Amino acid sequence: MTEPPRRLDADAYVALGPSLLEAAQAGAVGLVACVVEPAALVLGSAQPAADARPGIPVARRGTGGGAVLCDAGTLLVDLAVPAGHPLAPEDVTDAYRPVGEAVRDALRGLGVGCRTVTVEEARQLDEVRRAAARRACWAGISPYEVVLDDGRKLVGLAQRRRRGAVLHQIAVPVTTTPGTVADHLVDGDELRDALAATAMLAGSAGCGSATPAGLWDVLAAPLGRLAAG
Repeated sequence: MTEPPRRLDADAYVALGPSLLEAAQAGAVGLVACVVEPAALVLGSAQPAADARPGIPVARRGTGGGAVLCDAGTLLVDLAVPAGHPLAPEDVTDAYRPVGEAVRDALRGLGVGCRTVTVEEARQLDEVRRAAARRACWAGISPYEVVLDDGRKLVGLAQRRRRGAVLHQIAVPVTTTPGTVADHLVDGDELRDALAATAMLAGSAGCGSATPAGLWDVLAAPLGRLAAG
């Protein structure tokens, strides 16, 4: 039986990735799923703290980009591998491919019409979306992230490297609307148009009753196979 996602507060969540990455430097593979309670705004590594509105816990992660609302409705998966592992090639973009494709295939197995973002598609993102993504990660797209067939972003990916070891981070808003992050950002209304191109899993065809734990039951095996190399 798959271990259910851990329930962590924001500080414990942002500490999880670095701890897995440190273990990966010593040769260990780590794969952990979690949800965050209570809900918190997690800022990107270089994002100004002044971007956050008062009223919600705030934490800062080690990966870049804009803020993400982490809560009990968003499944977060951290996968860390040592140098030399198939998920740790030198090319950063290529490293995302097997992760994104594994998540895509699992979602298709649930009946979700989705695809991965091509490198060219990500490069063609307009400057308005790029600027919005610097404040709210869900506003942008990157290679091998998963979008619905209509182009709305469904799965976010991030990566952090240290001495050849790689930490992959996956975020899937299962029952949380990704655009609600705008409610917790100063001048967040300016981001709503860009954030409209996002989706939650429970709003997708055939997944109305989806939960983070149920999704993890589906993702654990394919991601575990990737972790095993």
